[in-house]
Amino acid sequence: RDILINYYILAIIPIIKIAKKSSFLFKLNYSTSSTSNFCLESFYSKYNEHLPGNTSPSKKFLTWFIGFTEGEGSFIVNNRGDLCFVITQSNLDIYVLEYIKEILGFGKVIPQSKTTSRYVTQNKKEIELLVHLFNGNLILPRRKEKFEEFVKGFNTWVTKGRIQLNTVEIKHTYILPSLDNNWLSGFTDGEGCFTCSINKDKGFSFNFNISQKWEQNVKILEHLCSLFNAGKVSKHSSDNAYEYRIGGLENCRNVFTYFNNYNLITKKSASYVAWKEVHGDLLNKNHLDPIKRVELKEKAKLINKFN
Repeated sequence: RDILINYYILAIIPIIKIAKKSSFLFKLNYSTSSTSNFCLESFYSKYNEHLPGNTSPSKKFLTWFIGFTEGEGSFIVNNRGDLCFVITQSNLDIYVLEYIKEILGFGKVIPQSKTTSRYVTQNKKEIELLVHLFNGNLILPRRKEKFEEFVKGFNTWVTKGRIQLNTVEIKHTYILPSLDNNWLSGFTDGEGCFTCSINKDKGFSFNFNISQKWEQNVKILEHLCSLFNAGKVSKHSSDNAYEYRIGGLENCRNVFTYFNNYNLITKKSASYVAWKEVHGDLLNKNHLDPIKRVELKEKAKLINKFN
């Protein structure tokens, strides 16, 4: 058993290292995708104004980043009226924070605790860039509410102090997740989970889940049922929480095309690779063989080894 566990850990670690080194070829290997639902012109205009010497982030990165922020980001207005944008991650995923900093060309990555780090910016012009990026481009209703509070704080904040900037009018848009851009990949990096459990007998459970708080967001989860032509949304055991779940070997196959084309870049990338491998083993009916089932149970446990 220990040999098996060590083998799969060694198999998964290089996947994480590849993600760190190349972010799964985010810039090079993606097929052309539509981002027509996301309006990024305002962001690019401000980006070229504030950071004229930088290479502008690609639309593919920005749509991933919007999705990831809807899962993991925080828009903060403190008691003094100062603004801060934060994304917190496990130190295993610190390379993701560094990647965000590198591609955006601004912000800082700092330690938060022994096990977590955060990407953060409190700079007025950098916050202005993020306001123009997210304004009109957020999908989750609850996240829109928080962002509107942030923009209201921004409009007060930027009229004070040495550096003063223009206020921003909130854009009211209605965008749904699509299989033609990176938003869902980013959101899954934040909120998704690939799971499998092998029972002692011949049974097993094989699922892809996305959980989300707040009833306002249920319609977005329900839209995933249409996108993947499978799954259902149910109330979670946690208070005010809901879950989209797609289960079974045939149904879960429906998500492969999307995630193969729009790669995950957190440690969930390793989970997805391991989950797909277990999917193949189950199709080959390895769980019906008493000896192979023991090995398969250990492989299934490793799917979320790093989560």
